Amino acid sequence: MTPMHLSMALFARHLIPVAVVAVALVVTAAVFTFARPAYHPPGSGMTSFKLPAKPPAADAVGAAGWVWPDGTPGWVPGYTVMDGVFNVSGLQPVEVQAAQLAAARNILDASSVRVISSIRGNRDGALAILAAPTVGEKPARTCLAAMLLGDSPVVWECPGMKTANGDLANARVLVAATVFTWPSRTPGTKPQDQLYLAGVARGDVYRVVLHTPGRRPMLLYTRGTTWGEFTSASGVPHGGAYLAIYGKHGLAQKLKLDVAPGQQRVIQ
Repeated sequence: MTPMHLSMALFARHLIPVAVVAVALVVTAAVFTFARPAYHPPGSGMTSFKLPAKPPAADAVGAAGWVWPDGTPGWVPGYTVMDGVFNVSGLQPVEVQAAQLAAARNILDASSVRVISSIRGNRDGALAILAAPTVGEKPARTCLAAMLLGDSPVVWECPGMKTANGDLANARVLVAATVFTWPSRTPGTKPQDQLYLAGVARGDVYRVVLHTPGRRPMLLYTRGTTWGEFTSASGVPHGGAYLAIYGKHGLAQKLKLDVAPGQQRVIQ
């Protein structure tokens, strides 16, 4: 079994989005009064708490759809709530150092790198969508990067700039994805492939739905009171997964998630 096939299978059998929960806490509304949307710590029996509402990017196509009204979106790496119990960003500051160096080399403000979404499946790191503002521009533009596991290079993309992945301005979503293979919990049955992804939607995207063969569609994102972030960990028994991306007037795109077991990709 390769490292991507997870020697740490028992470490993260379940989805670990945004925050790592070490203990189960009972939190009442009187004690913790954040506004929407709600975050539900993984694991049964744990009480949810609410995070402040955040505005999505502008409802526009092209580069204008990657502009947030409050400037660069995302959490400061290592940002915690509940007296340090919940790391809302899902990343420790040291985990974004390579991204900060890459940002500086691309004339971005490395000290302002933020975490929009993240998900962790093992001890090789986390999938994440990062944001950083440009330097020397008024107003500053927001650039994004999809961070993969391990020591994979972090490639920053600014709307209107062509990269190996294309021009972010033309993308409705930016996604970091991988497929892990977990040993089956049932003796004598085949291992299970799990698709993990972290993403963010452009401002003109109203819904993102994950489709996998043999399973019910899973709603990942609805435009509302978030930056546009979404995460998922879902079984992909037959491959062929895709994202159905909806705009104001209906289905706008079907984006294939062509990721083989043990591989990881940036998709847009």
